[in-house]
Amino acid sequence: MEHLSSREVALIAVFSGLYYVLSYLPGIRAVGVTSVTINIEAFMASIFGIVLGPFLGAITAFAGAMMAWGLPPGSPTASSAVFIPAPVINAFIVGLIFTKRWRVAFISLLATIVVFWFLPPALPWDQYSHVGFWVMWDKILALILIIPVVFLISKTRKRIEKVPERADVMKKRTLNYITIFPVIASLLIIINTMLIILEGNVLKYQISIFNTVLNFQFGIEDILLATTSFSYLWLVIGIGILVCAALLHLKPEKLMLWNILIFLFSCSSVIVGGGFIVGLFLGVFSGIIGTLKRRFTISRIASVQILLFFLLAFIGNEADNALGADIFAVPLVYNGIFGFSTDVVRGFFLIAPFFYPAIRIVQAIITTLIAVPLMRNLNAAGLGLAKESRNE
Repeated sequence: MEHLSSREVALIAVFSGLYYVLSYLPGIRAVGVTSVTINIEAFMASIFGIVLGPFLGAITAFAGAMMAWGLPPGSPTASSAVFIPAPVINAFIVGLIFTKRWRVAFISLLATIVVFWFLPPALPWDQYSHVGFWVMWDKILALILIIPVVFLISKTRKRIEKVPERADVMKKRTLNYITIFPVIASLLIIINTMLIILEGNVLKYQISIFNTVLNFQFGIEDILLATTSFSYLWLVIGIGILVCAALLHLKPEKLMLWNILIFLFSCSSVIVGGGFIVGLFLGVFSGIIGTLKRRFTISRIASVQILLFFLLAFIGNEADNALGADIFAVPLVYNGIFGFSTDVVRGFFLIAPFFYPAIRIVQAIITTLIAVPLMRNLNAAGLGLAKESRNE
């Protein structure tokens, strides 16, 4: 590794300090293990990898995680200390991919995934191999996504630093997917809402796969039961998104307003199940991307950059989650620190196999919202992005 420049030292100090400041945000309690918190600030590790590269990014993530652990409002306990390495691998994997050392990133993430099947919760394989599948299915997806991300980087790496600061004159017609996504989201939300109206309660489904029973619930039961007499009014959410999608096409000069409304309607759809979650994701995603389109040039390279940062953040956060699962699956941790038996831990891993991927998607969206303007301002300041030769 080369000697650190004053610019790199400054960035490490600023970013690790930012990580600590964000630790004041409330975390998300892990399903089944209330003593474990998913730290919201951990998503910043992906940005560290993009800006500083794999090694300096990992060092920054470690420094920030240590500060968040040892200083208020952190709790310097053994149960929280064991997960400090999780955001470090996030920055490391993302930095490797972004600096075109994707093979090392691929092997590192693959090893992190495979290790789980050799830990007690997944043993013996003839009885509990399915535990490993449900824990790691989304990490395997992230592993596969490394390949298209490398393709995106190879196509845009030389031009990614040239995103204009101001938008060109808006075209009369917006890009197709900006309109199509909210239309699909609105239809899913309307269908979801109609089923809830007919049911008179939230939608509950039970699916059995690989000897594992999965329970799904769409809608917030307390709110829906309290509004049963006028539940049809919840259709306004889906109809509102559909109307805004039409206005995107008819009155593109007010694109910012329509996309903000789509974002707000989509967020509120969680009350009625979020269009089976898919509608919620499509609506929120299109609202965010559409808003960014108003601020940045509507061009192919801008779209690819947004997609690239989103995928990098998703992969990085899944690597964080994979290492966290490995750590928690070690007997010294789940039994020695938390006092759980192997059977209880297996149950935790099977409680909500789709809960944590949803959190990773939200983290990736937040990372993208921060990364796009941050990269633009860093480039304008002459600080640039992680280079292929950095940290070698």
